[in-house]
Amino acid sequence: MPPSLAIVVVNWNAAPELRRCLRALAAQDDQDFDLVLVDNGSEDASLAVPGQEFPRARVTQTGRNLGFAAACNQGLAACTSDWILTLNNDTEAAPDCVARLRAAAERAGDDVGMIQARVVLQGRERLNSTGVLLYRDGSAEDRDFGAPLTAREEADEVFCITAGAGLYRRSMLEQVPLADGPFDPGHFMYFEDLDLGWRARLAGWRALYEPTAVVEHVFQGSSRRHGRHFVTTQCMRNRVRTLLKNASLRMVLRSLPRSASDLLWLLQHAGGSALADWLRAAGDGIRRRGAVTKLIETSRRDVERRWVVRRED
Repeated sequence: MPPSLAIVVVNWNAAPELRRCLRALAAQDDQDFDLVLVDNGSEDASLAVPGQEFPRARVTQTGRNLGFAAACNQGLAACTSDWILTLNNDTEAAPDCVARLRAAAERAGDDVGMIQARVVLQGRERLNSTGVLLYRDGSAEDRDFGAPLTAREEADEVFCITAGAGLYRRSMLEQVPLADGPFDPGHFMYFEDLDLGWRARLAGWRALYEPTAVVEHVFQGSSRRHGRHFVTTQCMRNRVRTLLKNASLRMVLRSLPRSASDLLWLLQHAGGSALADWLRAAGDGIRRRGAVTKLIETSRRDVERRWVVRRED
């Protein structure tokens, strides 16, 4: 019997993008899935969209903007399916995307907990992501970002997946949560998928890339509305939080020059409050390190030897 599947979409004040996203889901060849929409206190016309474009969607309202990670946790908690696809609200899935991902999940071995769709930059004829790369300083980026559409046409294994268009095995999510859910709500947005994927790797789970499941994405469509320096400050503080939870002490020490550079940039460009946020994130990462350690089946050093890449690679 094919695995059951649900889709979680998080939205905040993005009615036009959400409309396109839900229309693409309504046009899927395979309609055997549940859809959970988590709305983060939108004040535009977003809440009218599901009834118009996807009436059977279940809508959860948080009442305020909790960020992607915390809102996604609410959506995941509402799902009982074998696999859950997390989709950004500014994505459009190809008509056969759900069917392709379900087939990939059915083929996957028992140790596969994550499957990455092929994410394409909308209107740019370039790739957005075929998985996530982890670097020596604890930073990360989308694999193949900006590469031609003809690149990476074969399925392979990746370190972890991007939550903008990624399929998660529910049993994996139930094995590796922190106290407040699979995604760390302290991340708000950015690096939450790296953090979860890294933790899952340490617990012995694998991630695959499925090139036939295509999703178009408007890159940073949501984050642009948060103002100047938002993306940079989010990435800096979430990098150190993720690093301190998941990395070996050797990797943490090796990343100190990057951390010092981030601190200096924050002080010069974003002010004391951003610097304080970074320090709180670092403290939070240290406090949660023990919870991650309890999950470890594959040593931190072994994961890093296999998956950490040099930036010039």
